[in-house]
Formats: sequence, structure tokens, C-alpha cells
Amino acid sequence: MKTLFESWNKYIKEDVDVEIGDEDTILYHISSVPDIEILDPEIAAKGHKNYTSAEYKAWNRPRVFYFTRWGQEDVGIGRIQGHPYQVKIKSNELYPVMQDPLKLSYPDMKEKYMELTGDSKFSPGTLNTFERVATLADKLHNYKGFIYPQSGNRDNMIVALWKPVPAERLDKSFYNKEEN
Repeated sequence: MKTLFESWNKYIKEDVDVEIGDEDTILYHISSVPDIEILDPEIAAKGHKNYTSAEYKAWNRPRVFYFTRWGQEDVGIGRIQGHPYQVKIKSNELYPVMQDPLKLSYPDMKEKYMELTGDSKFSPGTLNTFERVATLADKLHNYKGFIYPQSGNRDNMIVALWKPVPAERLDKSFYNKEEN
């Protein structure tokens, strides 16, 4: 099984219409909740204290954040305390938002967004670009979330999923030295 990072490295070396693969990829999430079976963004949003205020001001779509490698630390927070979980997802279900290969953030996609959502009242200039890209990626291409380098560091990839996924709790420390 290829890792998500290997798939991402392959992708960033290619041009626009490249698939990043349909391999199963393992993602990791750490939660204060000890008995999760489904990691659901709607439930996570109800306790949005998990998000920073800045993250919610920038974009309030419910989402759950994941690390892409075992023992990964958050750039701004460091090690996160809690119970580690893993989920499996196809790597081609993650939209590489910083590369934007489908050009979903481009101005001409604002009209497509309005058509898909039936929203004819907003001013296209005020729409949150992340929400537009997420909606278009979801509705047009069935993506489940974004993948991006945290703080621009390609060695520190983060995933934000807006779709619920089954989770498996791991019974060991996320920051131990052994690989999962």
C-alpha cells in the first residue's frame, strides 16, 4: 500500500489532470472522546472548541482534521493529547486544494457554485473560496475532503474531511516511536 505522502509527491510533480491514486490511505485523528465509531464533521462542529477561532472565522464548514503519518505533530499546537483513531480512505477522494488541479477556486466557477446551490442572492465577490471549492469538489467530483501541506510544509500534510468516515480506535500512544 502506498502512503498518502508518496501519492502526494507523485501528484505535485505532475500537471493538472493527474489522479493521485485509488489506494487505501490511512489517516490519523486524535480525540478527547474515547469511544468513537464514526468521525462525523457535524458532531465535531457541535463542539467547535476543537477548532481555533481563526479557523472558524475563515471557514465554518464542519470538518474533521487528520494527520497523514504516525506521530505527526500539529505545527501550531505540537502534540495533541487524546485517543488516537485511524480511518481508511481512497487517496483520490482527497482534493489537493493548494494545487487546485480542477481550477475550482477560479472566478468562472462562482457561477457554477451558484447554479449547484441555488444561491442567487449572494454577491460572487464575497463568497468564501474554501466553501466554494469544497462544494464544487463534493458535488461535481465526489471528493470527501482536502489535503494540503500544513503551514506550506510538504513534509507535514493535513487532511480535512467534510464527510463522516468509520473510525478504528488505536490502543497505543500516537507519539510512541514504533510505527503503526
